[in-house]
Amino acid sequence: MPPVRPFGLRLRSFAVKLAAAALIFAVVPILLYQRFNAAELQRNALMLRLVQEQGRFAGEALFPLLDQFSPRSADRLDQAVKRLAEGGMSIKVLFRPVTTSGIRNFLLVASAPETGAEQGRAAMNRLVDSGVLASLTVSCEGNAPLALRLPLSAGAAEDGNELLTYLAPHATKSGCWVVLAAQPTGTLPEQAIGRPYWQAPDVQVAASIYLVMAVLVLSIFTDAWRNLRRFRDVARSLIRGHTQVSFAAGNHVPELSEVAAEFDAMVTTLRRSEELLRQAAEENAHALKAPLAVISQSMEPLRRAIPPEDARARRSLEVIAQSVERLDSLVSTARRIDETIAGLIDRPRRRVELSDLLERLGRGYVRVAADRAIGLELRLTPGLVVAGAEEMLEIIAENLLDNALDFAPPGSKVVMELRPVADQARLSVVDQGPGVAEAELERIFERHLSRRPGSEDETSEHYGLGLWIVRRNAEAMGGRAWAAQRPAGGLAVVVSLPLV
Repeated sequence: MPPVRPFGLRLRSFAVKLAAAALIFAVVPILLYQRFNAAELQRNALMLRLVQEQGRFAGEALFPLLDQFSPRSADRLDQAVKRLAEGGMSIKVLFRPVTTSGIRNFLLVASAPETGAEQGRAAMNRLVDSGVLASLTVSCEGNAPLALRLPLSAGAAEDGNELLTYLAPHATKSGCWVVLAAQPTGTLPEQAIGRPYWQAPDVQVAASIYLVMAVLVLSIFTDAWRNLRRFRDVARSLIRGHTQVSFAAGNHVPELSEVAAEFDAMVTTLRRSEELLRQAAEENAHALKAPLAVISQSMEPLRRAIPPEDARARRSLEVIAQSVERLDSLVSTARRIDETIAGLIDRPRRRVELSDLLERLGRGYVRVAADRAIGLELRLTPGLVVAGAEEMLEIIAENLLDNALDFAPPGSKVVMELRPVADQARLSVVDQGPGVAEAELERIFERHLSRRPGSEDETSEHYGLGLWIVRRNAEAMGGRAWAAQRPAGGLAVVVSLPLV
């Protein structure tokens, strides 16, 4: 299981910061939109009220002329309409006479800024098509503020439409007058009315800058986070034994090039150290074993030359021979220690059929245990495969079995069990010996610590390295080792290794 990281460490992770930045960039526009939209609605309402009031004032200014209208005063009405339209407003004056023939059509009497018959006829057609006059054909009532866009004639405006803002009907004895006020496209108030604020150019420019900034910031976090994950993948590949990968090749961020190069240099140094350590272990063992072999061979002539009755001299030769054997064993043990340490640097990651390996090894130890009047029971789940080195796994199993058989009393039983636990292969060797005190369960994995009977004797063959090597080998293959007391007595030593 992956270790549980502290809450403070999680807050400093790139993934959390990337998610927080993305959330902020997503929420801020929503909040701004809500605030700006409310402000825009208020502004539009005020602007619309303004232009509608302008239309109402224009209509009320024309009503006295409409009450006194006659064909001779048509020029006065036309001049008044043009004067009121000089502020950028579009004004149309329509008239429907009172007749007995049932005619309900309106006539365009005055219009500004349109001039000429053709433009006047086109403006009238647009009003009829829009339907704004439909309710006035029956009666001459219903003053109403509007916000209706109407298309203009070709060439009248760049975008070809205007905003009809006010309709003021006025009944007289001669007929029904209607004053229509509109704001042509291009005037400041009209630009803000009837359009969402986000369509304004300045808002669109600000939104574009915000979007570019958000993408830039998120891309920085994303690139750094993805590059660190690539570094992780390279490290895992190196642990699995792949030699054709490098941090520099997996780096896509120029600012991390020096870091990637230093990582590659560190890996190269570690590999070189592992090679030198193995080479030094082999050379030292060879250099020490050669003079020991010479001493051992030189003792044969001495044995033949010493008379049988010289017990003291023969005893001295036996002590020398035992010391030579002990030195030879110490040299082999030192070599195993160096190779174990080298294995920690260069972790082996080959597929090993652990169930089959333990089955073969266990069958051989069954006979060894029987010679000591000890039973050995194998409980091995078949088909379990781990990543490691077969030689290191054999050393783990041999040391566990040797340790258990040394402490198990005659007539007892030793159990070697292998079973899957989650994504781990768990190997345990349990004996029925005297066990180990609770305070000593961790110490037994220390180097040169032995609790065997007679281990204090300088001629003992045990150097307290068996369980130390077990733990070191397990850790070299990505696992761990620990010991536990059995409730019924004895000791259980457990090794857990990742399954492939």
